[in-house]
Amino acid sequence: MKKRLIVTTACLAMTAAALSGCGGLASAGQAETQAEASEASAQSQAGGTDTSAESTDAASSDAGTADGEVTLEYFNVKSEVVGIYDTLISKFEEENPGIKIEQVNDPDPTTVLQTRMSTNDMPDILSHWATDPVFKEMVNNDMLLDITDQDFLSNVKPDMLDTVKYDGKVYCLPISTNTAGVFYNKDIFDQNGIEIPTTYEELVNVCKTLQDKGITPLAMFNQDSHAGQLLEMLMVTDLSDEEKDFSSILDGSMKVSDDAGFKSAAGKLIELNQYSQEDSFGTTYEQAISDFANGQTAMIIGGIWMIPTINEDNADLNYSTFALPASEGTETKVAYQNDHCLAISSSCEHKDEALKFLSFMSQQENAQYYADNDGSPSYISGVESNVEESKPLLGYFDEEGKIAIWPDQLWQPGMYNEMNGYADELVQSGDVDTYLENIQSVLSGEN
Repeated sequence: MKKRLIVTTACLAMTAAALSGCGGLASAGQAETQAEASEASAQSQAGGTDTSAESTDAASSDAGTADGEVTLEYFNVKSEVVGIYDTLISKFEEENPGIKIEQVNDPDPTTVLQTRMSTNDMPDILSHWATDPVFKEMVNNDMLLDITDQDFLSNVKPDMLDTVKYDGKVYCLPISTNTAGVFYNKDIFDQNGIEIPTTYEELVNVCKTLQDKGITPLAMFNQDSHAGQLLEMLMVTDLSDEEKDFSSILDGSMKVSDDAGFKSAAGKLIELNQYSQEDSFGTTYEQAISDFANGQTAMIIGGIWMIPTINEDNADLNYSTFALPASEGTETKVAYQNDHCLAISSSCEHKDEALKFLSFMSQQENAQYYADNDGSPSYISGVESNVEESKPLLGYFDEEGKIAIWPDQLWQPGMYNEMNGYADELVQSGDVDTYLENIQSVLSGEN
């Protein structure tokens, strides 16, 4: 999933030694409670890929050599691609006898990873998001291996590689980027004579038409912070200049109220949620996708990272995507960011073997397999985008000024959860003015 849809906190009381630069730290009591909750969550998971806290600890402590075999823990934060990696890992192990990769995916990976960061219990290899504030903290605190001089980076598209550099250095192999939009059931649209909307106003009319016909227009997963994610997508088109806006608000040179786009995006979030299924705050990410995949809703708004899950739920679904449209007279843009990258912990005891895995993932054949099954645009040269459902959104990458970075990539560490919380409150209360005051206090550091 894009990132942290299920997150307990953005910075878990990380010690000064581990993450001295992390803002918005929780209290020691909060951190202890959150760590216990995360452990309980992990221990309750059963079946499929082993995701228990016990197995995580075992993978970490057992990583090493046994009878000449090296075992590396791979901590994967992207749940949708666990099956893809199962296949790729099997292929890697066949090609590299003597190296074993143990994939770990926890139900709440961000919290578990950050807890491990705070105790210097880093996995050998991990996936993350290269533009994410927490990834930046790992870089700043020397927790990741500098791989700038590795030959396999020549497999990455040069312009894409530049987007993940920190002070000219590279700390991860970027695998894919992402974008988001509106997924729609083509059969429902065709049967009801509905055209793809090109403006926000047309989208609302589509929702009204569907609702009048007794069809639920939108699947929302507000139990898992969908409100915050959707609001970011609305900000991409409604803010006059999101990068400048957030930079200026963060440094105190402007206020949220200075750009009317914040208010219009908030109003749209409230309006769109009026066309969702009942009890959206009781609906999880997985359930909302299942509802859409099985024809219970006509649309779902989210990222192309959902494609593998939709296809698993219903391989026969006739669906596609379109960009979340801007208001009439305003240019439509789609949000993007680094969706998936692989990094090696600086504390990894078997760096050469870990580098072999990254090199393997950089090979065109393997990157193509990943792209074909995940549906996200690849950072690797020569890899084509063959997933039809994502192509309407990927076309925006070919036009100048049609993409904009996810707003949360412009925030400071620790702000994500607060901003999501206020988005939830906005949907429930409908109070736009209070919402604007709340996010002003977060972004200006007044909280």
